[in-house]
Amino acid sequence: MYKKIFIPIDNSKYSGYCSDLGISIAKMFSSELIGGHVYAANLHHKRFREMESGLPEKYRDENELKKQRKFHNSLIGRGLRMISNSYLDGLDKKCQNEGVPFTRNIQEGKNYLELVKDINDKDYDLVIIGIRGLGETNGNLIGSVCERVVRRINTDVLVVKDDKPLDGKIIVAVDGSEQSFGAVEIAGKLTKKYESEMEALSVYDPHYHRVAFNGIAKILTGEMGNVFKSEEQEKLHEDVIDKGLEKIYHGHLKVALNRTKDFGIEIKTTLLEGKPYDQILKHVEKVKPSLLILGRTGIHAINGLDIGSATENILRFAKCNVLITKSRKDVGVNPFYEKKENIGIEQPLNQTVEAGEVSWDKDASHLISKVPAFVRKMVVKEIESYARNKGSSEITREIVEEAKA
Repeated sequence: MYKKIFIPIDNSKYSGYCSDLGISIAKMFSSELIGGHVYAANLHHKRFREMESGLPEKYRDENELKKQRKFHNSLIGRGLRMISNSYLDGLDKKCQNEGVPFTRNIQEGKNYLELVKDINDKDYDLVIIGIRGLGETNGNLIGSVCERVVRRINTDVLVVKDDKPLDGKIIVAVDGSEQSFGAVEIAGKLTKKYESEMEALSVYDPHYHRVAFNGIAKILTGEMGNVFKSEEQEKLHEDVIDKGLEKIYHGHLKVALNRTKDFGIEIKTTLLEGKPYDQILKHVEKVKPSLLILGRTGIHAINGLDIGSATENILRFAKCNVLITKSRKDVGVNPFYEKKENIGIEQPLNQTVEAGEVSWDKDASHLISKVPAFVRKMVVKEIESYARNKGSSEITREIVEEAKA
């Protein structure tokens, strides 16, 4: 699964945790480890030139300055490279002791820029990076290098916060996106290798729609205001949105079980209700897993999104190591967004399950077009199921009203 693993090293305690986890994973998957460090010689050269005006007078002669610059540049360049190599010596020695192939990757430049460029240019399967580095301060949730690197790459990245081994519980977050099901498969493989426990976790949020609709009802007047305050709207929430979302996320967990059935492992499934990132964080706090795995983006992703909002919040606040899986290159058509021409409330929705099986007349299509887009497919499915059970081949306004009753 992970054949080439890259670990940026900076001699902090977090890079030490990364080294240990990297060697552990490399042994499990027969991987090669690449240890990296970026030093900033040119930055020091620039700073030295800026400080020349403050040197004692005897050093400010132009010939003397040239000599000092040459000496300083040579000393800094060689010195920083020696320090970089010494940072990697520890990981090199550990790899030798464990029989893990190791390669050094030392570069000069701006730390995060060179790391991002190297990761995006190379074929690394996994990046392991510490949540913070040598410059950590109290209250700093995530280091600037870690955050900038994570945002700018699309490789699986393990963000390390502690030294817990991977033989404890592994939790994977599932939201129905292909990214999350990819995370499920990775979780299954790790669980199999480490003989650990695995839990698939889904969270659905029916409360947002209720809050949004209540807010809309307060600002709308007349007929539309009555629609949003009506008993039918309440029934829509209870029977379709609330129960429908629960069914959908139960389905996601079933898919997760199916994706891992060939691994020969037992998986616990958990379905929670609430704001996804908040419930995941609370569950992590309660269960205290060794690892949390989730997709870089989720079900609402569009092309160009660097990281999803839930993933970003979880990365910052989760009190465990977090593995973020890469996104698909092209998210394609997102089922949560309609094409612009289908959004208009006055447009009829000509939707059937199969040609010739169930059709909608004009009045019924107009009525169903008033249902919000994000739940319309669920409502259509319920009404068509009702019509079939009733023995009707055409859905009319009357059938829609009966199904809502």
